[in-house]
Order: sequence, then structure tokens, then C-alpha cells
Amino acid sequence: EIHVKEPIEKEVYPHLLPGELLLCEASTVYKYIQEDGSNRGTYGKLVCTNFKIAFLDDNSASDDNEPQFENKIVGENDITLQCVDQIYGVYDEKKKLLTGQLRKYPEKLIIYCKDLRVFHFCLRYTKEEEVKRIVSGIVHHSQTPKLLKRLFLFSYASAAPNNRDGRNQTVMFETLEDWRGELERTKGNAKYKAVTTNEGYRVSEKLPLYFVVPICVSEESIFKYEGRGIPIWCWSCHNGAALLKMSAFPKEQDDSSSQMQKAFLDGIYKTISKPPYELLKTDDLSSSLPSLQDIQTAYTKFKQLFLIDNSTDFWATDVKWFSLLESTNWLEIIRRVLKKAIEVVECLERQHTNVLLIEESATDLCCVISSLVQVMMDSYSRTKSGFQSLIQKEWVIGGHGFLDRCNHLHRSDKEEAPVFLLLLNCVWQLVQQYPPAFEFTETYLTVLSDSLYVPIFSTFFFNSKHQKDT
Repeated sequence: EIHVKEPIEKEVYPHLLPGELLLCEASTVYKYIQEDGSNRGTYGKLVCTNFKIAFLDDNSASDDNEPQFENKIVGENDITLQCVDQIYGVYDEKKKLLTGQLRKYPEKLIIYCKDLRVFHFCLRYTKEEEVKRIVSGIVHHSQTPKLLKRLFLFSYASAAPNNRDGRNQTVMFETLEDWRGELERTKGNAKYKAVTTNEGYRVSEKLPLYFVVPICVSEESIFKYEGRGIPIWCWSCHNGAALLKMSAFPKEQDDSSSQMQKAFLDGIYKTISKPPYELLKTDDLSSSLPSLQDIQTAYTKFKQLFLIDNSTDFWATDVKWFSLLESTNWLEIIRRVLKKAIEVVECLERQHTNVLLIEESATDLCCVISSLVQVMMDSYSRTKSGFQSLIQKEWVIGGHGFLDRCNHLHRSDKEEAPVFLLLLNCVWQLVQQYPPAFEFTETYLTVLSDSLYVPIFSTFFFNSKHQKDT
């Protein structure tokens, strides 16, 4: 039995960002407090903008029990459109996934978020017209495929005052000087050089404008193979051994070109391998680590353990919690990734061996392993600005496809995989084990993972530097 307390008609207005527009709203929406089976909750207004879905109750304006941490952009009852995972409607106690055009409108709305929150809204006391508008508005704006230009960050960028903060210590790796500085910092400049071959994206749109290669690599070969099969430098260890990555040559080819490529690679390997100083170990990550599909499948199962919307399911899963957790395979993947990173560290540190990571495009698992190795071996990467510079270098400039992997545009589920989240999860394990070694805590990692779904910062919304530039 729900005691309907007459809602106080006090106007509450959503806090809008520059470029944010109110698209639709519904009043007298009842939001359940989800901790228990009782139907307690509060009345308020549910709004949808071109940036977020927000629930505004009478307390929105004055909150006495302030949360300990507060996000400046999104409040506790805000869900950015990018953060919506799935939407269910409840019709006569039956749950149905909502997509596309609706014929009948539900009496309850359940929103599952990518950050594992679950929201329950009851629409029984809302005017029918408003229910239609808000439900179809939310489903349309958060679930249908959209154009890149329709992402909120474009509206925000054109409306927000552009104040570039000069105090930013994050190295952006957008200039030749940044790369030379990194070579100098890691003392890698004896054997490696920063190249300008890709200026104007002449070689490849997938590569950054500037990057670092072994001194022996010629401009011709970078052009000839469009950057494939070229070892790209990531980092140098204090003893001179270096970590490199390389995108593999395509598998299906005629014999003559694959023989030429093999000869070319042998030549490259010989110049990097310099006994008795450093040897070279190559590691093909696509065969030694789980595939992106495995990672996505494991994470989908893992997510289901948290997206529970009633107490019956909760108690049913609680009994077998650990075995369910193990059967998702997500923790096993984290273990394998950390183990691989430790193997690479051993090679560099103990065996004075250069390590070359190989992957089809060198923009997924290469990013995870090379970042982890640097976090483990380089104390600068464990400071806040150093960690941000690392992500900028390996992920943003390195060409990780955030747009596809996070499926921001709802175009294709095939490309989706939580690769960046996997890195943050692995780093979290390290922070748990060695808190004093880091300048940041799990709160920072959490905010960083939330930023994947806040389309204000352009950092996590493009597939490459080229795409961002255009």
C-alpha cells in the first residue's frame, strides 16, 4: 500500500550546463528508494535534456546531509544519456525491454546505468500525456543510434566559455617537443627518435601526428607499410631496455608481399636486438591474452550480478555470490592481464630484454599492458599528472577507439568492449595492494571511469586523434 502524500507544488528547475536544453519533463513522478522491498520513495519531476536524465525532488534545492564526495557536473539523481545501459518498462508486474517506438506506455520505468546504478520510477500518478512524452523522449535520446555531431560535447563546446587552464601539468603528446621530452625523461634518446613522418596524416589516419621509433627505422618503410609492422616506442627502462608496440600485418595476403614483410620484420628485429646488451622478446597479445569478445562477454555477465532490481533476486544470488562472481570470468581476465604485465616487467628489469607487444591494430590490449608496465615500473606514472599523461600518451594519442569500444553512438554492439575499464580495474588492484605508492586513490579511478560517460570532455569520445581533429 502506498500512502500518497500530496506533493507540494514547489517549482524545482534543473541545473543546466552551457548548451544544455530541456527536451521533455513529467511531474508527480515517484522515485523508489531502492534499499528494501517497501515502496518508500519521494515525489518529484523527471526531466530529460540533450545531456542527461534528471530527477528533481523537493530536496534537490536544499540538501542537509551532503554527500561526502560531490561531482560538480552530475548529481546523485542525474544519469547522462551516455550512461544509460538499458531501459525496462513494467506492465502489470511484467518487465519489458524498451526500444524504438512504443505502442503502450509502462506504469513503471527501470533504468539500468553503465556505472551499475539502478533507478526505479513510478508513473502511475503522472498525467498520461506527460508519461508518453517523457518515456518516448528518454528511450529515443538514450537508445537510438546517433550521429557523432549530435553528442552533447559539440553543443557544450560551442556554448561554454573556452578557458584553457594554464596550470595543466598533463603532457598532451600533441607536439614533437612532448615526445622528445619523454625520451629525455626516460633516457631513451640514444636509440630512439621522434618522427614527423605522419604530419598532416600523410601515412595513416590511425597513427598520431608524432611518435617515436627506433633510430634505424627509415621514413620510407613507415610510408611503405602505412605504419604497420613498425615498432613504436612506449617507454624505456633505466637499464636501457625498452617497451615497444606494433600493429601486425594483415593475415590474408599473397606470398610475395608476406615474404617481403617477413624479411622487413627480420631486419627490424635484428636492429632492436643487440646482444649482449639487450635482446628482443616479441609477444603477440592476440594469442596470449583473452580476445575482446571474451572480455565483453565476461563483463556483461559480471554486470548482471549488480544490476539487480528486487530483493528476491538479491537474496537468490547472495547465497552463491562467490561462485557466480567466479563464473563470470571477469576476475580471471584481470588476473591474466596483471600476470602478463609482470612477465613484461621481468623481461625489462631482470633480463635486460626489449619487449615488443604485437596486436592487430595495437590500440586495445597493447594500451592495457604498456600502461600497467609503466605504472609498475615508473613512479611518475603513479602521480596524478603522470597517470593522466600516461593515459593521454598510450590511449588518446595512441588511438584507442573510445567511440566504438564504449558504443557511444549505439551503432554496433560488435565493437563494444570495456578495455579502458579493464585497465582501471587492474590499477585498482595495485592501489589496493600498495596504497602509499600512488598519489591517487580509488575515488580518483572511479571519477575517471565515470568520465567515460560524461560527454563534456572530448578525451573519451573519439576513435583517434585524426577523428578528433577533423
